[in-house]
Amino acid sequence: MGNCRSSSRALLGKTHVVPDSEWGIQDLGKTHVPVFEWRIQDFSSLLKTGAKSTISGAFRCSGYNWFLQVIPMHKEAGAGTPYVALRLVPSQLSLVPGHTVHAVFELSIYNHTKGMYCGCKATYNFDFKNTYSKEHCLIPLQELQKSSAFLVDDSCVFAVEILKIDVSSPEKKAVVVQKKATIVQNLFVQNKGFVKGTYTWTMNNFLELDLKHFVRSPTFEVGGQNCHGFLR
Repeated sequence: MGNCRSSSRALLGKTHVVPDSEWGIQDLGKTHVPVFEWRIQDFSSLLKTGAKSTISGAFRCSGYNWFLQVIPMHKEAGAGTPYVALRLVPSQLSLVPGHTVHAVFELSIYNHTKGMYCGCKATYNFDFKNTYSKEHCLIPLQELQKSSAFLVDDSCVFAVEILKIDVSSPEKKAVVVQKKATIVQNLFVQNKGFVKGTYTWTMNNFLELDLKHFVRSPTFEVGGQNCHGFLR
């Protein structure tokens, strides 16, 4: 799992500002430009809903569709302090069975005071059955809630940069990660509970479906958002 550390803010009776390095993250520099940036508005509402995780919309990089998953209250076995953790997730629909995608990437959170991203470098081997990287802890949840550097107007910004991709396959090849403009998404959390409803998906050719891959439903609307159902 990810690397989580707990730290104390009390030092000889004085307020002690914990440096980012004690949380297992480091400054990535003001020249760091992520491939994907995700701003979560009303972060406190996300906690109130009790959501175990939330996942971004898809973004494309180097021929693959990816998602960024935020786990706001991640706890490792034996750890008492919940951390805000991130995961990188490729779309299974863009992976090829039998191929392994070795990715080198950076997961980060934006520090408004320093004007730069702070995060960690990670690697993971993705394949058709392993589509979630390990959880990587960035900052203790309690520290984030108190911070005016990472949490501004109840919103925080998470990001990912994909540095390198190698594909292991019968015809092994390296994928060149091309630098493009940062893709930006926003998530607005509404503390209104769950939207209840029923969607019926009628399949006239069920026995003819190729269930080796996902089958996606037609688009339907939930709470003003376009959604899809998946069957495998």
